[in-house]
Amino acid sequence: MGIAEVDSGPIIDRTVDSLTSMAADEKGRWLLSGDGHVELPLTGLVGSRTESLVLDRVRIDDAGVHWIVDYKTSSHEGGKLSSFLDAEVERYRPQLEKYAQLYRNYADVDIRCALYFPLLQEFIEVDVGLS
Repeated sequence: MGIAEVDSGPIIDRTVDSLTSMAADEKGRWLLSGDGHVELPLTGLVGSRTESLVLDRVRIDDAGVHWIVDYKTSSHEGGKLSSFLDAEVERYRPQLEKYAQLYRNYADVDIRCALYFPLLQEFIEVDVGLS
């Protein structure tokens, strides 16, 4: 899968930890269950450019809203967690905006976006300017 065998141990451990944490978290279980798409590849126009993107998860909730959720396996040690999460939202907002624009062209449905940090059990909605 593109990683050297000698490097795979920590990556496998982080993956197992992330999945274990998601299974223990109510929002993580919600993301793993229900209707939607996993690793959804889309190609289309974003502005005037053709983009090819892969959405980690699209979860359709009971109200029919399509949640575009980008998983982040970041961990956080020290400092204020809220400051770290705020910085991550700003860092990834442009990426989620692209995802939302492309998905809106694909599905023409109500869309909301979020980042999910399985190791931190944090689900953060991100406003991308779509309503």
